[in-house]
Amino acid sequence: MKNLARPSFFRFFDLLLGTTNPGLKHSRWTFDGVEFTRERHNFTGGAYGFTFEIFRMEHAGRRSWTLMVIKEYWWFGEESKIAKTTHWARPIRGKRSDMMNWLRAQEAELERSIDPKPKTYAKGGLAPQLLESP
Repeated sequence: MKNLARPSFFRFFDLLLGTTNPGLKHSRWTFDGVEFTRERHNFTGGAYGFTFEIFRMEHAGRRSWTLMVIKEYWWFGEESKIAKTTHWARPIRGKRSDMMNWLRAQEAELERSIDPKPKTYAKGGLAPQLLESP
């Protein structure tokens, strides 16, 4: 993840949400010193509809920071076909470097938990990978 505008950030963000609040059952939760809040605003009319999801991440303390992530969904017509989705993220306060350091640390931890490195033998060789039969 290089910055807040790249697709890799939003893939990571969705993974972070799914890991810390599965199914988005809570509108407010805390994870590793950061308080998350989620608000959802929507409108459905006869010709169109939209939903905005606003996520706010707030790290308190000496090196505090706040990040806001917005996801927009638009649909049109009787079939409610998705017309447009967009997302963006903006730091609200604090040092960007502190926020990015926290995000990168979480990304690294999630990557380790999802894709652990192959185990090695005592002499440094890789352990054989077992293949599942169909």
